[in-house]
Amino acid sequence: MHKITTFTACLLLATTMGLTINHARAERGAFAQLLGRQGAMGKANAGAVYEDWHDQARNRDIPVRLYIPKEGSGPFPVVIFSHGLGGSRDAAPYLGKFWSQKGYICIAVQHAGSDTGVWRSSITEGKAVMMQKMKAAANGQNLIDRAGDIKFVIDEMARRNQSDPLLKSKMDLSKIAVSGHSFGAGTSLAIAGQNFPSGQKGKDSRVKAAIYLCPPVMGGKIAPDKTYGKIDIPGMLITGTKDVSAIAETKAEDRRIPFDGMKAPNQYLINFEGADHGVFGGRLYRPSNQGDQQTQQMVDEITTKFLDATLKGDAQAKQWLDSNGMTSYLGKAASVERK
Repeated sequence: MHKITTFTACLLLATTMGLTINHARAERGAFAQLLGRQGAMGKANAGAVYEDWHDQARNRDIPVRLYIPKEGSGPFPVVIFSHGLGGSRDAAPYLGKFWSQKGYICIAVQHAGSDTGVWRSSITEGKAVMMQKMKAAANGQNLIDRAGDIKFVIDEMARRNQSDPLLKSKMDLSKIAVSGHSFGAGTSLAIAGQNFPSGQKGKDSRVKAAIYLCPPVMGGKIAPDKTYGKIDIPGMLITGTKDVSAIAETKAEDRRIPFDGMKAPNQYLINFEGADHGVFGGRLYRPSNQGDQQTQQMVDEITTKFLDATLKGDAQAKQWLDSNGMTSYLGKAASVERK
């Protein structure tokens, strides 16, 4: 997180300076949006569908936002997206919308315990308290719970592919990728097969590729090979030269550590010049920075090529990634490394 990933400028003003009644009302509306309350369950909104799934085995609600292609009948490959710490199922809508336009179903998952509820209850207590609660939520149990959420979603996909009116026969369950931003990228690393000192296993072999946006380095600095060396699926790690985090005290140069520790082929590291932490998560309720739109458009394009190559077996997309195609497309905007 660049400063505070999910917090808006108006949120900080609300807690430190106070707002007029009109501003307060506007802020409450922004909070409602941030909490994923734009529509009732199942109601389409801005090209997406909101539903609340329930994991009966864990007695845990899993809110999701579904981006479904408007053209074609499927079955479509699926990308599961995990939000960052303090975020929601509304994270990175630029990706969900673009991927669905390119023939992928995107399921954006919200994780209780590390979502907007972490800081929502302490809005009136000030920035320091909110930061404290955010740091406390970046723990191993929440990461385990998040990995469990992804596994449940894949199980639920199989069930809904058989009988759900909205999703029946629409998902190709042999072509599943996982992606995430920040703590969500950590979730994706766990699903991909990151090794943890506790011995906790998060890997799900049903996932065939992963996209890591600004991954945290959770214990990986000491022994990257041991931590990430068993990840055996294709991956694309995306970061920026200003991708720092106040929560995990992660430096921009640390973001590449998972890539360095991976031994499997078909790994890509894309480092955007001047890009900070927030741009990759969508920066929904904070002022945009110059260059955000271009960065997000480029992330749309390169991640879709990666998905085409790894999930659809598109040889031209693979060649584009591995040749001068991607390098030329990004130009001076980002550097590229491959394995």
